[in-house]
Amino acid sequence: MSEFAAYTVIGLSLGAIFALAALGIVLIYRVTGVLNFAHGAMGMFSTFVAWQVFYGYPHPGMPSWAVTAEAILVGLGFAVVLGLVLELLVFRWVRSRPQVVKAVITIGVLLALQSAASLIWKNNQYHLPIYLAPQTATFRLADVPIGANSVVIVVVALGLAFGLAAFLRWTAFGRAMRAVSDNPTSAALWGVRVDAVGAVSWMLGSLVAAVAGILITPFINFDTTSLTLLIVDSLAAALIGGLVSLPLTVLGGFLLGLLETYPTIWIQSLGFPRLIALIVILAVLIIRSPKGLPGAAR
Repeated sequence: MSEFAAYTVIGLSLGAIFALAALGIVLIYRVTGVLNFAHGAMGMFSTFVAWQVFYGYPHPGMPSWAVTAEAILVGLGFAVVLGLVLELLVFRWVRSRPQVVKAVITIGVLLALQSAASLIWKNNQYHLPIYLAPQTATFRLADVPIGANSVVIVVVALGLAFGLAAFLRWTAFGRAMRAVSDNPTSAALWGVRVDAVGAVSWMLGSLVAAVAGILITPFINFDTTSLTLLIVDSLAAALIGGLVSLPLTVLGGFLLGLLETYPTIWIQSLGFPRLIALIVILAVLIIRSPKGLPGAAR
């Protein structure tokens, strides 16, 4: 029973990360109409920037929490700039193109980021993870030890998820983003700056991907490929939410985290959790096939 509870904690921690990453996919898709297959690669590259600051340079006299904060802030800042650059140089100019063209372009961005990261940090070399809380800090719940890092992950992921939902619902810019999502032409006629909304959506999506990438490093063999493949899990969670519903996307992330974790009690295979995510993607697409994916701004 205690083993089952421990795996539940791991599953919920992973699920929180999947939910957060999926929210970035949903946000970009709803506002710009781009199903971003480069989402995992964007998070991967920004995570490695944070890793480089954390492990690649000396920090004499700095406490560990300050080093962690510095690394994370640099990585997240890079993610925001990366999202803005990609929107300005690539995706702004293909906004009116068919969905398949935009999807193929994101795959090109994925390959470019993956290749660049492999040259800089080596593709087949595992790296030390980034912990938000000390590994030695633990809590006990019903005699089940829970690492402080797992608690921080769930709190951060849920906090950002609720914060993003509140931003979209109750701020003027959030309402502008929802207006562009519903009808970009009508939104432009009402004075909404569609270009600015698109740029902010890519910046936020890239930021969320970077946070998810940093949070997941303690749970995986941390290299450029494993982080890029986060797109599979996040896309599965996003599809559970229909690429539209933020609450269902969060629920889908937690559900997927548990579905991927519980079988590892009996099946010890590195590729099995990803197989679960692929099965979920296929199941959702088959169920939704008569309706197809929901429309989005173009």
